[in-house]
Amino acid sequence: MVGERRILMANSIYHLTNDGAVAALAGQVIVLQAVFGGFGPAEVGLLGGTTLVVTAIFQILFGIMSDRRDPSRFLPIGIVILGFGSFAASLSWNFWSLLFLVALSRIGASFYHPVGISWIGREFEGPALDRSMGFQSAFGDAGVILGIASSAILAVAFGWQWPFLLWGGINLAAVAVGLSLSRGRPSPPHLASRSVSDYVGVLRDVRHWLLPLALVGAVFNIVAFFGPLLLNSKFGLPANVAGVAVALWILAGTVATFFFGRLSARFGRHRTLVASFAALGVATLVGGTIGNVWIVLVVMWTLGSALFLTYPALFSFVSESSHRRLQGAAFGLVFGFQLVGGAIGVYLAGVLANAFGSDAATQASIPFLFAGSLGLAGFIALLAARPRVANARKAGPSPIPPL
Repeated sequence: MVGERRILMANSIYHLTNDGAVAALAGQVIVLQAVFGGFGPAEVGLLGGTTLVVTAIFQILFGIMSDRRDPSRFLPIGIVILGFGSFAASLSWNFWSLLFLVALSRIGASFYHPVGISWIGREFEGPALDRSMGFQSAFGDAGVILGIASSAILAVAFGWQWPFLLWGGINLAAVAVGLSLSRGRPSPPHLASRSVSDYVGVLRDVRHWLLPLALVGAVFNIVAFFGPLLLNSKFGLPANVAGVAVALWILAGTVATFFFGRLSARFGRHRTLVASFAALGVATLVGGTIGNVWIVLVVMWTLGSALFLTYPALFSFVSESSHRRLQGAAFGLVFGFQLVGGAIGVYLAGVLANAFGSDAATQASIPFLFAGSLGLAGFIALLAARPRVANARKAGPSPIPPL
């Protein structure tokens, strides 16, 4: 039991620092616009979409590789690459160099989700799986909160380079802590041979969850990249306050994930997932249509936080749908779909804003209208084509494992 707690904590720390470094870009997008020539929503979509595509491609590769490796040793390699990549991003001199260097750092960020989540799937089963998925997911959300909030504040106060430098250093420190916690607790891979048909089987096993993952990836990234622009351009909030407001949305979602096990036990995992899509669809539509900043913020901090309940629900379904020896490939595939969905969503949101936005406020609202339509589409799809899975109502009874 003590060893499992140490593994869960090491895994969760990696998730926090990985997602914090990734979120540092979105948190200071308003400052970066001013520094690198005032690029518009289309360029914001290109920047966000390109980095997500790079992450998706390498996630699939690293997911397949991880099935033959010990995640306690393989995962820290990615965290180190992300740390040094963040340092490199601070050397950018124009928009295109920023795009290239941040995309390069995303090779390191491609490790965590297929390797780290499959590591949890190897170590835990049954009710403990739901609890552990909710716990590590909350740490990832906490990383996004800290990444967005710290970058928004530091970029305004000290300069845009500082968020990249800070999170680069934090990731390198996390490797030392994580290796110490996981020492003596290896997670050796299953040594059975694998064939192409095995990986085709992975796709078949998780096919029910690919569309929801792509849609939730699109909604999250649209809000993360265009949320600060909405609050700044439409409502006049300062850049640092706008970034902190988006971070508070993620904070509310993080609190919600700690209660995922309880909600899932009470209402069923699938019902929780369906309701979460409905809530996030309504919340983002409110963000795009309502002209009162406080109504928008309160709705996003409440209904909008349901987005974060979709992650542990979907991760648990994928973990139980895939064979343990192929879970790295399974999570590489599903996170690839999630990131491709995010990339397409962010890019289309930027293009639509440029094409149909007559002023800055309208341009900032259009991505939220688009995100709302995606959320409601996911809600309808899950209702209309509910997969027949035995665990649709099953979940772990407790939100957090004892530490």
